[in-house]
Amino acid sequence: MTTYNADIGWINGNARLENLSGKFLAAHIGQIALMAFWAGAFTIFEVTRYNPDIPVYEQGLICIPQLARLGWGIGSGGVIVDSYPYFVIGVLHLIGCSVYAAGALYHAVKGPGDLSSSDVARTANFHFDWDDSKKSGFVLGHHLIFIGVACLLFVFWAATYGIYDPAIGEVRTVAPDFNPVKIFKYGWAARGYNPFLVSDLGDVMGGHLFIGSLEIAGGLFHIVVPPFDLAKRIFVQSGEGQLSFALAGLAVMGFNAAYYTAVNDVVFPVELFGPVLETKLSVTPYFADTIESVGGNGHTARFWIANFHFFLAFMNLQGHLWHALRASGFDFNRVPQAFSALTPD
Repeated sequence: MTTYNADIGWINGNARLENLSGKFLAAHIGQIALMAFWAGAFTIFEVTRYNPDIPVYEQGLICIPQLARLGWGIGSGGVIVDSYPYFVIGVLHLIGCSVYAAGALYHAVKGPGDLSSSDVARTANFHFDWDDSKKSGFVLGHHLIFIGVACLLFVFWAATYGIYDPAIGEVRTVAPDFNPVKIFKYGWAARGYNPFLVSDLGDVMGGHLFIGSLEIAGGLFHIVVPPFDLAKRIFVQSGEGQLSFALAGLAVMGFNAAYYTAVNDVVFPVELFGPVLETKLSVTPYFADTIESVGGNGHTARFWIANFHFFLAFMNLQGHLWHALRASGFDFNRVPQAFSALTPD
């Protein structure tokens, strides 16, 4: 089933490949390669311009503060004592980028356009048709398992090697405080509680342990159990519909990340990201005026990261609305015709 409209031109992007599961896979692996390239190249770029005489959050850095809060290259008081780990991490991302790029080229040029025709064992299991909800659940389940494993690896890293704790100004191991009752009570039931203002890294790790376990369980569930009839009726079984759902999820996570980054100084230490921010309504045409540092401390790393998440989430929301309308049958090509019909001669 082809849902894209050729009249839109270059915006179609991967929609041209939606019925070719092998080429669709190539496009997504290529996108991962681009993300790995950005992460590696930008981290190395930041290493070359890092100045130890200026606070980290005043240097317009994005990657180094994120890596430092995970315990790499950081000493007492949040001071960067060794930038070599950042260089190594950047190089590793570039190596990973080359591997992903090679995989993307293989699937784009050499691999089967349709995974169902592959001779490789188990590869055919990942062929999908958009109207086959059972296979979509199978693919979704594997995605959830990988994301869950990543969450648990983060918990393992914090408990084994340690992360930076601004409460003591040192890198320390953090054991997860896994308490589902506390998570549900404070996350949803406690009146006036703000789940983003987490004050203890043990709770953070406990939340990751909870979410990671939940995602793995959900992944196994979706692999084994076909979607319920209710889900089939609610969710549009098409490439455009699936894309709209994915963009909606990214928008929600983006808005959450923007707020979390702006106000939380435990997970995002002041030493690395700058003072917490406050939201301001602005009548100026500059996007950068919507979220500013408390006390007028300028455009810190926290400022850039929070604003980036906010506006990227906003664009994802617009994409969700666009694709959701098209998935429901709305034809945007009729909009100019409607306007022209309303315009007097």
